[in-house]
Amino acid sequence: MAAVASVTAKAEIELTEGLSLQGFLDVSAQRADDGKDTDSTAEIGEFEVDLLYGGDSVNAQVDLNYIGRGGNDEGLELEQAFVGYSVSDQVSLKAGKFLSCIGYESFDVDGLYQYSAAASTVYPGHHTGLAGVYNGDAFGVYASAVADTWDPKGTDLNNLGYEVQVFTSPAEGLTIKLGYATGDVDDYDKSMLNLWAGYSVNSLTVAVEYSSLEDFDKKGDDGDAYMLMGNYAFTDTFNATLRYAHVDADWADIDEFTISPRFVISDSWSVITEYRNRDFAGGGDEDLLAARVLYTF
Repeated sequence: MAAVASVTAKAEIELTEGLSLQGFLDVSAQRADDGKDTDSTAEIGEFEVDLLYGGDSVNAQVDLNYIGRGGNDEGLELEQAFVGYSVSDQVSLKAGKFLSCIGYESFDVDGLYQYSAAASTVYPGHHTGLAGVYNGDAFGVYASAVADTWDPKGTDLNNLGYEVQVFTSPAEGLTIKLGYATGDVDDYDKSMLNLWAGYSVNSLTVAVEYSSLEDFDKKGDDGDAYMLMGNYAFTDTFNATLRYAHVDADWADIDEFTISPRFVISDSWSVITEYRNRDFAGGGDEDLLAARVLYTF
């Protein structure tokens, strides 16, 4: 089944037969202004190295990354580490620490069409457990059982959570995915239903996404989140993204507009710029100006 193409190509570096390396370096600067305070930063946002092994039926991946959050919160992290087994051409399993299947926008910055994630992007992150995928000609199914759905450091199997997703590509360039994630947080179940569709044709990529949030910020807090985006490649070296996002929830009411021009220097180097405005119900807004130099390998 076809999928929506990634915004950034990665060229794997072959170390030995079956073993390769890839990754990226993100150097960023941004200025955020909420009308009261201005916050300006420049930092190594993230540096990631991924080791990949691919055999006849067994594969494995280990991702190590450095997150530059400033102060004492900086550090090297094991982002994911899992081993996979291909039962057949259509069925595969994996176990370890891996990324949630939920959502359209990429977790890592090298997969984003713009600088920032949308206000509506509130997916689970990485978690530890077991997952299985059926990938047929007409549709596919993903299911996982994980320790602590909403906690990337969670290891408690008594706090078992679940994800399930159905996906299909009914036409060339079109991908549709419907997913559900749930897991205990304190004494209640935090859940998310996510539906997105993405379509790529020639130089144009468009996507629409809806998420229903239940007991999300705390018990009894529900909401809805929406995202609409479009990216157009004007030339091989310049493309731009427009994005609108809205969150209508018990804990937040946000309208967000983003424009993000990208300059492609080479297969490995890109410069991503962005202006984003977030308008908060009840008063107040925030303007973000940002730029990222991204190197992939």
